[in-house]
Amino acid sequence: EGVTGRTPILKPGEVFEYTSTAPLSVRPIATTIIAARMSGEYKYVTLSEGQETATESQVSQGGDASAALGMFHFVFPEEQRVQPVTSSYDDDDEEDATNVKTTTVTSSSSTQTRSAVSPPPSTASPPAKSAASPASTLPGDSDMASGNISISTSDSSNIITDNVRVQVSSIYRPERSDAKMDKHCFAYNVRITNEAPSQNIQLVSRRFEIQTIGSETKDVVQGPGVTGRQPILKPGESFEYTSTAPLSVKPMKDKTAVVARMEGEYNFVLLGDDGSTPLSSTPLQAKMGVFHFILPDAEAA
Repeated sequence: EGVTGRTPILKPGEVFEYTSTAPLSVRPIATTIIAARMSGEYKYVTLSEGQETATESQVSQGGDASAALGMFHFVFPEEQRVQPVTSSYDDDDEEDATNVKTTTVTSSSSTQTRSAVSPPPSTASPPAKSAASPASTLPGDSDMASGNISISTSDSSNIITDNVRVQVSSIYRPERSDAKMDKHCFAYNVRITNEAPSQNIQLVSRRFEIQTIGSETKDVVQGPGVTGRQPILKPGESFEYTSTAPLSVKPMKDKTAVVARMEGEYNFVLLGDDGSTPLSSTPLQAKMGVFHFILPDAEAA
């Protein structure tokens, strides 16, 4: 369902744009430079006047129209073809994860830095990249499982680790929630700032833990990059993005307005004097402090 996990609403003239990866297990052959062929379609619902989002019936029926994704090919780069050609070699700066940019309210990201790309090959070891992995679980916090919250609750956090500050705040999205179905959607905004006086850094991966109220376990999600990017931050520069957390959770309204707790860390490497070569292959961690997804008063009542 959706596009990169999202179901964006587009007003006239608006655009949803994303970049994704296709990890193919395929060996090049001499008769073609093509690795794979792809085509498809996107199903959508045309919203009627005054309708803010698609109904469950419209979603379950797969939309009322479709937009074709024209056929295209994945082509082996020259250096991987069976019959090589003579040409100059360009550094491979492919991003290693899903890269999302949108003009809708679904998700957005912005940065005050240079384009987020992997540093060029060098004699130094490249930054360690965490392979994208499916969600796993850990034992959860007992107070979240019982609903008797034992720590102070806040919908934001602000913490600095090794000169990297991570600020996060969350907000309820009623237009994308359905309380009757125990579906509660939140948006959370993250701002990562390099506060080192003279050291460039590059964010390389992230790891999050999230536990919904009443659950005995935490979900652990980790992968390379930050919204698909691996931005380089000079001293004083920030990378900021907004993402969504669509939660399927039954609130414990008689005990707390909290429906989930989240924390995590961003892995980063220090860069050398040239601003792009990692000083070590072992990343450091910038902590994302604990914060909560909290129902507003109207929903918690």
